[in-house]
Amino acid sequence: NEEPAPKLVRRIVIKRCPLLRICHNVGHALSEFHDNVPERREIKFGPVRISQELSRVLLVFPVEDGQSEAFMWACRKGGFMCSIVNTQEQVLEALEKRKHHIVVIDMRLPVNSTGEQICKKIRSVCGHQNTVLLAVSPAIPRWCEELSVVPYLEMGFNRRFLENHDRGACLNEIVMIDSNEIRSNFKLSLAYTLLQLIDESKDSVDITDTDGICTYVNQAFEKLTGFTKAEIVGNSTKALINEEKTCRDVPESMRRSMDEGRHWEGVIYNNRKSAEPVPVDLKIFPVLEDTPHSGALYFVTLRQDPSSGCKYCSYKSNSSRRMSNGRIRTESSNTSINSIPLGSTTSRRLSKQIDAPIIKILTMLRAIQDSAPSLPPNLIENITAMLRSSELYNPGSNSLTEDPEAIGFMDGLMEGRGTRLSISGDAALLSHRESAVGIGNAITSHVVPEEVKANLSHRKEWSYDIFQLERLTNRKPLLCIGFEILVEFGILNLFKIGESTLKHWLTAIESQYRPSNSYHNSTHAADVLQASAYYCRNKVMQKCLDALDFLALLIASICHDIDHPGRTNAFLCNVNHKLATLYNDSAVLESHHAAHTFKLTCQGEQSKTINIFQNLSSDVFKMMRKSIISMILATDMTQHFDHYNKFLAVIKPLNDTEQGDPASMGFPLNPDHKSLILRMAIKCSDISNQSRPQVLAKEWAHRIVLEYREQISEERRKELPPSLPSFDDIPKSQVYFIHIFANDLLGAFYEFLEMDNLIETMKQTFDYWDSFTDTNPYLDDPDK
Repeated sequence: NEEPAPKLVRRIVIKRCPLLRICHNVGHALSEFHDNVPERREIKFGPVRISQELSRVLLVFPVEDGQSEAFMWACRKGGFMCSIVNTQEQVLEALEKRKHHIVVIDMRLPVNSTGEQICKKIRSVCGHQNTVLLAVSPAIPRWCEELSVVPYLEMGFNRRFLENHDRGACLNEIVMIDSNEIRSNFKLSLAYTLLQLIDESKDSVDITDTDGICTYVNQAFEKLTGFTKAEIVGNSTKALINEEKTCRDVPESMRRSMDEGRHWEGVIYNNRKSAEPVPVDLKIFPVLEDTPHSGALYFVTLRQDPSSGCKYCSYKSNSSRRMSNGRIRTESSNTSINSIPLGSTTSRRLSKQIDAPIIKILTMLRAIQDSAPSLPPNLIENITAMLRSSELYNPGSNSLTEDPEAIGFMDGLMEGRGTRLSISGDAALLSHRESAVGIGNAITSHVVPEEVKANLSHRKEWSYDIFQLERLTNRKPLLCIGFEILVEFGILNLFKIGESTLKHWLTAIESQYRPSNSYHNSTHAADVLQASAYYCRNKVMQKCLDALDFLALLIASICHDIDHPGRTNAFLCNVNHKLATLYNDSAVLESHHAAHTFKLTCQGEQSKTINIFQNLSSDVFKMMRKSIISMILATDMTQHFDHYNKFLAVIKPLNDTEQGDPASMGFPLNPDHKSLILRMAIKCSDISNQSRPQVLAKEWAHRIVLEYREQISEERRKELPPSLPSFDDIPKSQVYFIHIFANDLLGAFYEFLEMDNLIETMKQTFDYWDSFTDTNPYLDDPDK
């Protein structure tokens, strides 16, 4: 009966019958759940959270009966919006008004043609291609065999429901459809939307399975590779990798990372349809299932053209990051950032990369290529390849000369060759024992003789004889000339220090230069200081720089080779010296000179008496320290052509804009310009020997060759590869050095300073050495 039973009777029946107790609990839970169904719900799709309205149900019943009433009750109970129609016209009218997610069609009539026509018309209505169609078929007697669902699927239905007027059965059916088909269709529609977005994106995207078979590519992929969708979809993408130019270890590394479900990134060469290899920044990462320890279904690959604005390789992701059901593969030629909110952290980071001048140049070149198809083939590709080079300002040895000996000479000074060995034997002698000279005694006994004063009176001349000062000061010229020059440029007033502090500092610095070195000793430091001071007195330099810039240059000149072991960077790397290990084989000596300068001055035991920076403000000290370090590091020969070509590209155009008058340039210069001029000045001072008068140039040539011969002898004893070829021949080594290094660098800087007379002096020295290259008297008589 529909009359409710007394509470006591219900309690007794439910308590005594387990089946009724289960049904009562489930029904009670369903009742509470469906009585509080929200109007919208949240669907999780990988990292996406989507709010979706509740499903709408349309009932198509020509004759309303108990079955239609059961579905109506089920929809109301489940919180679904429901309506019922009776004819085809009403069906189309209802579908045109609003979208329905589930359509229940009565197929119990003997003639099913009406239901089949309705099914086909629903599929033809826009927006209802994924609507779930449920066919209600007649109930099957128990003694009859189950009928096939194939005819219903062929009509276009998704599911079949056997006639059952039970309300719970109808509710369960609607809930099951909503939880499975409707949610899955909603996720598929979102995925389809994303694919449409990817297809219009500037990023080149292709999706492949675990076998490397491509399943999707977008328009940007076609533009990047030259392949059409029809040519690549369904085929392997492995042929895109140019194995000849790509590093041999890359394919194996990629395969191993993909097998382990980890992302991979690196640089490969891609084959375009024209068979032209193009370098790309590649990133592959797996899209995994949500279950633990699941394998990848697809791979995502990002291929970034290095000439484009943003690099995917800058994206740092967790290798265990899980995405929805697959591995995706994306290839990019240009990064689209239009979808990134302005002001976000990612937007700011990408903007900084895109705004880089070299990136702007590469982007403009790519635009020129796209808009001007009549350009010579591979012209833009060759230009961009040169611009992408990490050695942008370094021409390379082969572009300067074809002479094998000259190339060996250049590589020996700039790069260094050979394998690293364990430190052994007298290589350990490279560790310098600090001098125990007492600074106090050195200062108190420092009385400048008349001969020294006479010599120093000529310190402003380019022909100044530093070797005479070396003899007069018992091989300690740096204290005397350093004190005179620094005081001349106002260090006492600007740094607010006394004479004793300056003398203590100069004595401490000079004690760290090794007298045993033929060339890299305190005399060389004094010579570089004198040359830098000569430049600082030039009218163009005084127009460019201020007093603190001059002092930074002079201090850097004094300290630029402090604690030099008399061996090159290449040698230290080859013997695995502790300094090479400390500075990772990069600018080993220059980094040591800079670090040792500030450690001795500011952190040593005697820093209180020798720290010339102690009275500077924090900001001024930081500026001085940065400038000094920058100049000392600039003396690294591996950066020679970088500084030279940057000077030509940046400073020389400023000079040219003022009708060739450097003194009338647009000043003041910005800090980058000033820093570049300072680096050029110390580099020119460091290698200025061959622009000195010939008598001085020959002595410096003898000393440098003598020091390098000692290194060559040690390399032979240790069976190391020679790092300094051609240095046994003094004239030839000087000809190579002037031709490859000094001529262009000194010529450009001296032209900037209007010192044409120094250029002429260097040419005369070059001619002198060149006259001995065929018959070399130094080879017959090593004492010469």
